[in-house]
Amino acid sequence: MRLALVSDRTGLIIMTVIFTLLIITCVFLRFRARNITKAGLQVDDWLALVALVLTLALNGVFLAGTIEGAITGHSIVVNGRPVTNDLEILMQRYKYAYQTMEKVVFGMIKLSILFLWKRLFGTSRTFTIISYVMIAIVACWMVAFFFETVFQCGTNWPLNWAPIYVFLAECTASLDVLTVFGVTDVVTDLIIIAMPIPLIWSLQMPRNKKIAVTGIFALGFFTTGAAVARLFYYLATSYNQEENPDFIGDVTLTLLWSTIEANVAMTVCCLPVLGPIFGGFRDKVVTMSRRSGINKWVDITNDRSSARHSYHLSKLEDGIMNNRSSSSQKEMWHEDHAIIATAGFSGAAESHDHQTGILARTEISTTFEDNPRPPVVSYA
Repeated sequence: MRLALVSDRTGLIIMTVIFTLLIITCVFLRFRARNITKAGLQVDDWLALVALVLTLALNGVFLAGTIEGAITGHSIVVNGRPVTNDLEILMQRYKYAYQTMEKVVFGMIKLSILFLWKRLFGTSRTFTIISYVMIAIVACWMVAFFFETVFQCGTNWPLNWAPIYVFLAECTASLDVLTVFGVTDVVTDLIIIAMPIPLIWSLQMPRNKKIAVTGIFALGFFTTGAAVARLFYYLATSYNQEENPDFIGDVTLTLLWSTIEANVAMTVCCLPVLGPIFGGFRDKVVTMSRRSGINKWVDITNDRSSARHSYHLSKLEDGIMNNRSSSSQKEMWHEDHAIIATAGFSGAAESHDHQTGILARTEISTTFEDNPRPPVVSYA
């Protein structure tokens, strides 16, 4: 099948810059979250940092190739075959540098996620064993494909950027090797994503929370989608060269989806540990909303089994409780004798000796008559 090729050089440059800013921000927030929790940096954090540096280098290669015109360029096709020119040799150089580096990038990201899984779910002995097995497999996978790419033409380095037909004739069966790499990349991604899901659903928590947590971990399927797309384009262009003779354009498709996969994977591997950042942002939003004028007491009492009615805690004025003179409030006190306890908070200054902020109040009232004594109120 003939594939549509990518020619938008400006679009790819903008995409790469956005991805670069995104992954830098994610890793920065990851380290910030670790600092907030005072938990200290772990192996998965340092692996994520190494993966960030390598992904930035990968983005640099892709960006440089795009700026020079090799990526998004096109081969001169005569009689259904690409004609060798300087642009093809330039693309071969960028392809060799990119494909050598991507093996380590993908491996480091996978290892970071696996060590994170082991840290989060390490209480299960079976899961720990599975984690170590996968760590060993991924490490061997990364090293094997890295050295295979480096020495795909032996030590005759110029062959790595020779004309494409010379390269295919003189070097290893790179088409088959890259096919195996693409397939195993997808398979290991699926295994890593699926590993924590059974443990999540075995936890004692509400179903909606299980679904939410599973959704966070399942974000890795975006990475797998990019890997599948890259594999598809690689197979379509490499094994059907008669329909796709534009060698430079075909390589652009493969490198594009590799870049998307690497950057999305880098982002996804940081998301599960950014809870403290999201929680802090939520708290700031709540604080700002309270300072904007939401200053009524909010009743947060969950259990009032001894009372037959619930009631709203009104705003305090000048630190003195409003008289409970309304008929609805009096009706409440006419019920059976009971002890009623409520708790609430406010975001405004409720008395002269309290500054604006969170003011907690606990109210305990004992009723034995129609006109109860004023309740005892304590502040914290």
